[in-house]
Amino acid sequence: MRQVERAALAGLAGFVVLAVGAAAGLWAQGWDAPVGRAYMAPGTGAWLGTDALGYDLLAQAIQGTRVSLVAGAGGALGAVALGGALGSLAGLRGGWTDRLLAGATDAFAAVPPVVALLGLGLALGPGLSTVVLAIAATQWTGVFRAARAEALRLRAADFYRAAQAMGAGPGHQIRWHVAPALRPVLRSSLVVLFAYAVRLEALLAYLGASAQELPSWGRLLARSGSELARGVWWPTVAASLPLLLLVLCAQVLADGAHGWAIRKR
Repeated sequence: MRQVERAALAGLAGFVVLAVGAAAGLWAQGWDAPVGRAYMAPGTGAWLGTDALGYDLLAQAIQGTRVSLVAGAGGALGAVALGGALGSLAGLRGGWTDRLLAGATDAFAAVPPVVALLGLGLALGPGLSTVVLAIAATQWTGVFRAARAEALRLRAADFYRAAQAMGAGPGHQIRWHVAPALRPVLRSSLVVLFAYAVRLEALLAYLGASAQELPSWGRLLARSGSELARGVWWPTVAASLPLLLLVLCAQVLADGAHGWAIRKR
């Protein structure tokens, strides 16, 4: 693993530690109580300053890590599971099953992702579970195409035909032939979608469709937009800096995982 990928992995691990510690109550417990006057500049009393209500922005940014990681991991896992299962089914079965699923996927992909995300958000109501479901339900098409292409390649391979001729059932074929071949593709897709899902959660939170019980970086950005014109810059930094760092770490790992998957193939 390259040095830059090790640094990205360490950074991602740091975000996980922050989120787990915040969930366990080890730090950032006073995010919903005033710690000083409104719009207090960064200093010893509040390292990232305070917002309009005097709440500590550092504590809110740390709590927002929980929302971003859960939404990113949950949405990416859901999209990979759905797209991988449907793509494998389409590629292995072929025929009308392949044509039906491929056509349905193309039709679904034609809908703008933001429209689909907001539609699901309005239908299900704001919340973290809504964000996870919306991301998983709208971002699986790319995984479907990658899994379908790999399954079609396997279906034409000699060892797969030999397994079929020997009477191997679908369970045996998936476990011993399909799953190992798809693992690099799905691993790469998972990391790529995680970085994308973190950005989507921030967008949905900015529009008011994410978790309401916890602070999120998107909500902080939505509240801080009008304050920049008055010279109050620290709320925007408190929300945008951790979002930038988390997406950067995930994107570096995604690029490394994608290159590794290509080399494996």
